[in-house]
Amino acid sequence: MANVLEVNDLSVEYRIDELIIHALDRVSISVPERGSIGIVGESGSGKTTLGMGIMNLIERPGRISSGQVKYMEKRVLDLSEKELRKYRWEDVAMIYQSAMNSLNPVRTITHPIAEVLRYHKKLSKAEAFDKTIKLLQDVGISEDRALSYPHEMSGGMRQRVVIALALALSPKLLIADEPTSALDVVTQRQILTLIRNQVVQNGRSLIFITHEIALLNGLVEEVAVMYSGEVVEQGKLEDVVFSPFHPYTEMLLSTILTVDSSPKGMLDFSNTLREKTVPIQGNACKYSNRCKYAFDRCTKERPILKRVENGRLVACHKYS
Repeated sequence: MANVLEVNDLSVEYRIDELIIHALDRVSISVPERGSIGIVGESGSGKTTLGMGIMNLIERPGRISSGQVKYMEKRVLDLSEKELRKYRWEDVAMIYQSAMNSLNPVRTITHPIAEVLRYHKKLSKAEAFDKTIKLLQDVGISEDRALSYPHEMSGGMRQRVVIALALALSPKLLIADEPTSALDVVTQRQILTLIRNQVVQNGRSLIFITHEIALLNGLVEEVAVMYSGEVVEQGKLEDVVFSPFHPYTEMLLSTILTVDSSPKGMLDFSNTLREKTVPIQGNACKYSNRCKYAFDRCTKERPILKRVENGRLVACHKYS
């Protein structure tokens, strides 16, 4: 099956005065047509940066320093502004983190969706409104709520509006960045079911970004685990969950399948973890100061992500 998206050795850096922060470090992933992949890792691991890089939306002081993003063989980083506008709505759409809180409070929920339809599809006001009503109904919002304002709706309903907005132009690939992070458990389940149904029923591909690996069950086929800007493990979801290879993945799964967003929380997960404050020297493995399996080679040579068995990829000297 052909890939709808290929990310090859993508690196993103932020320059602040003389300081250079490597937010992404040579990340490569691919998404097949009608395929799905979860991107999981703690806050600061580079998950959202990867999503923004795929959309070519890295802003100053950040920049894409190397690598390439290909959508259906089109080189995304070389597209003109006009081509990017089409790419970002008609080819690939993203549900941005906390986007449900960015809806215009003085406009009804139909407004942003209708505007997108009128701009890209050149529809009349009446045609755009009718199409908007259909899109809202598809995500579970009835016609009698179409003229509601954002403050009149619950968080779950606002998130449904944002999903309808992302799907307005029928993109082939949907990127969902933490779409349930501010929702209660019941609403979270409803939104996950909605996203899964929209992807499956319409033959879309999906990249689902989260810090909770448990949310990926039944939603994606593959998972890529990120740590400190790198993919450290990738494979079929059930293989990674039931038989993790990388020590970081093992640690994530030992914490009841959830990741605390704070560095302190991460340090409290296991008494076997070394202090995160120990600096990484030179070309060492980025996880070596927290890894209970670390040995001499780990402090001198960074492991490369490579295939080990059954299609699994892992960056760890244990499998060299």
